[in-house]
Amino acid sequence: MSSDGNLRAASATVEKALREFMQGRTLPLYTMMAYHLGWVDEHGEPVPPAEQERLRGAICLFSAQAAGADKAEQSVIQEYATLSATAIELLHNYSLIHSDIQEGNPDRGVKPALWWVWGPAQGINAGDGMHALARLALFSMRERGISPERVSAALKVLDEATLSLCEGAYMDTVFQEQLAVSTVEYMEMAEALSGSVVAAAIRLGLMASGGGDEKLQDGLATFGLKLGTAMRIAEDYAVLWGEGERDSAAQGRLIAKKKSLPVVHALENADPSIRRELGNMYAQRVIDPANIDRVREVLDESGSREFTEGVLNDLRRDAGQALTKSEMDDDSRARFAGLIEHAVGPLVS
Repeated sequence: MSSDGNLRAASATVEKALREFMQGRTLPLYTMMAYHLGWVDEHGEPVPPAEQERLRGAICLFSAQAAGADKAEQSVIQEYATLSATAIELLHNYSLIHSDIQEGNPDRGVKPALWWVWGPAQGINAGDGMHALARLALFSMRERGISPERVSAALKVLDEATLSLCEGAYMDTVFQEQLAVSTVEYMEMAEALSGSVVAAAIRLGLMASGGGDEKLQDGLATFGLKLGTAMRIAEDYAVLWGEGERDSAAQGRLIAKKKSLPVVHALENADPSIRRELGNMYAQRVIDPANIDRVREVLDESGSREFTEGVLNDLRRDAGQALTKSEMDDDSRARFAGLIEHAVGPLVS
């Protein structure tokens, strides 16, 4: 099966598990969640089924397969991995709901964001409820015969990822109103905000199959952090220089003065005149959309686009090398390697 085919199959498994876990919850609170997940419209009416990409949940399943879950005879291991994937997807979507509110994004993809339809207060309720559901998904493992000790260990991984995510969101918000942000600080933020969730998906998948050997654990841990961090940087890069229609949430981050890696690099390293011009634009309440083209020009002139491409190339290579060092089977390595280009893009020459 191709790398895209592997991702579609795993996403379909996670999507089915999400729907089953949410089934029977009828309070309008859950209608808001279903809307965010793409299952109903703003009136609660079902929308035509569409293929959903559940990337982080799929990564969790790939991790379990790499440690042997798909070869195990006990169906309980399969259920452990699927519930873990459900939990990590719910955690990720909780973070999306909250980030839309924090950043004032009116859209999520091709439709209005949850908070834009129901208001920020109900958006917070829906996001917090989704976080609670992520934990309950792991608690439900006990009903499938998983020991309390293993459930507790899984919850610890999820909670540590949630805390890292919140720490990253805090730093991201603080940087929004600061001009003096270093590239080192930005990379720490991106790893906490994005890398931690991907790394947690991998850890939960490994735990479902007994953990695997030390080389597999170390290799995949590094892979998860590198891939997750690269995904954040690639999103910011795409809104500045990507082809085709730009993601509205990422575009909102730019207008709201969220610091991306190329902007941080320019403010830290460019010539004084460029730093002053860029600083003046970022000193305004929001970035004037009319100035975005000039922002791109300034970042090109300062070498910040080239610098960001170099960082992305390094992260791609580091992730690929981590897979090689993990000494996993060829099929598993191909599944993970396909994620690098799918989620981040090819190497930039």
